[in-house]
Amino acid sequence: MLGDLLRKLAIAHRILEMEGHGDMTLGHLSARDPEGRGFWMKRNAIGLGEVSGPEDFVLLSFDGNQLEGSGRPHSEWPIHAQIYLGRDDIAVVAHTHPFHACVFSASDAPLQAVTLEANYFDLPVPRYDNAAALIRSVSLGDEIAAALGDGFAVLMANHGVTFCGTSVEHATMMGIFLEKACKAQLAIAASGLPWSPLDARVEAERRDQIMTGVHIDHSWRFFVRKLEAQSGGQPLFGGSGS
Repeated sequence: MLGDLLRKLAIAHRILEMEGHGDMTLGHLSARDPEGRGFWMKRNAIGLGEVSGPEDFVLLSFDGNQLEGSGRPHSEWPIHAQIYLGRDDIAVVAHTHPFHACVFSASDAPLQAVTLEANYFDLPVPRYDNAAALIRSVSLGDEIAAALGDGFAVLMANHGVTFCGTSVEHATMMGIFLEKACKAQLAIAASGLPWSPLDARVEAERRDQIMTGVHIDHSWRFFVRKLEAQSGGQPLFGGSGS
């Protein structure tokens, strides 16, 4: 049901805030409308951690017209629209500014598997080099979608990240794992210690081992429990982690 989807999407916003994706009132997630009318996007002027439920989303058509909901949409709606239009497999799109991924996005270095988190992605994660501060036009949204290709994340140089998934759970984990992978690479680079990247065969084998629906589900449930604990132990779904 739509209400359940938007409640889960609200929880995803708060999990991402908890895991370092918050940046004042910037950043937004959306979910494809189950009836095919467009997508439900976080309203602007509130932070990720302030999204509490269905009332904090607006329904937009794929050409940006607001169909339902109160409040105004973020101006970067074309990121979401153009990815949905180009990828039938995508159910959730997100654009955020996590600190370590933002810093890493300014580097020309490709993301490598310093730790396991990078192996959730087909490496290297693509980079979008346009210096625009805001992706407010359909043409720029098309450029983001093209840079993303058939992957689930793209680094936006000197700006932030866009990531997506086939479900709320999948997209949320992509955002968390991307930030952790960027943080790990920045740490090894800053340490000055010698290290060697893995070869492509090993990377593919590791990805096949860890990138499973079961692991995504277990990871999502863990972060729901973590958010519940930080929220005073009140179950978010009426049953922990469901």
